[in-house]
Amino acid sequence: MTLVQLRVFCAVVEQGSFRAAARTLDIAQSTLTQAIQGLEGELGVTLLNRSHQGISLTPVGERFLVRANAILRDCELASQDVMQSRGEEEGNITLGVTSEPLAELLLPVVKRFVERFPRVRVHVTSGYTKMLIERIRDGRLDFVLAPLAPQVSDVDLSIERLYRSVPSVIARKGHPKAHVTSIRDLVDCEWVSIRPAGIVGGAENRLISLFNTENLGAPKIVLTAESLLETLHIVCESDYLTIEPRVLSELTLFSGALTSIPIREAFDPRDVCLVARRSAPFTLATQELVSMLVSYSRLVHGPAARNTAG
Repeated sequence: MTLVQLRVFCAVVEQGSFRAAARTLDIAQSTLTQAIQGLEGELGVTLLNRSHQGISLTPVGERFLVRANAILRDCELASQDVMQSRGEEEGNITLGVTSEPLAELLLPVVKRFVERFPRVRVHVTSGYTKMLIERIRDGRLDFVLAPLAPQVSDVDLSIERLYRSVPSVIARKGHPKAHVTSIRDLVDCEWVSIRPAGIVGGAENRLISLFNTENLGAPKIVLTAESLLETLHIVCESDYLTIEPRVLSELTLFSGALTSIPIREAFDPRDVCLVARRSAPFTLATQELVSMLVSYSRLVHGPAARNTAG
């Protein structure tokens, strides 16, 4: 098994066809096909199903893709680490972030980091926690800033708890119930959610849990959306409510249109955490960014209650 074979395999999956992958890698399609056949022959399994409709991963291929991506990313990081140790401060950092730490933590820090490391490119991926952690495991992200329940711990992940997440009921300014102080006053309201039920730690699950705790039955969730921007736009233009970090209603972009309803009941606790693979050491530049994020978090929020290195 060679790195060339792994790169070819990952490119075919990413591009969706042998022809597109050959164009991307600038190699002959026959050479690419031979590389995949050689890899499958060496492993003794079929990684890709071929048909006139295109290619698809076999179950074994899906598992192998995770490993292959992680290996290629580790090789890239190893090369960057050597260059950075020689004083060549360049490379790429890929991180995942949810909306709360993006606003409260990353944005205040990243400007200073980029000024210090102008040749290091930072790529930010947004999404919900479960999706981002899956991308850590398959090597597509260096680390993630996201909320986790206090009891969460995984043996393959390093989890550093930074500060307690502060969710809130978000409504448009001028909402008829903008000033109520109890979730009971919102029992007849309709809700929009960015995260479907079943996603661990999802906002919809926290809303359902709070309604159950207060014996209010099921909340009236009438819409779900694919992104935060869609959700907040719907809330701005209607009387629907949503659950999102309180800090969003204070951002310049949304402060003129959104408000946080000050209910006294507490949602299930979550800690904003810095999560990474235990087996993948950071490059020098990534470690510097992580250190800056942790230091800023402690400056603003104080030391975390506890840290976990799963």
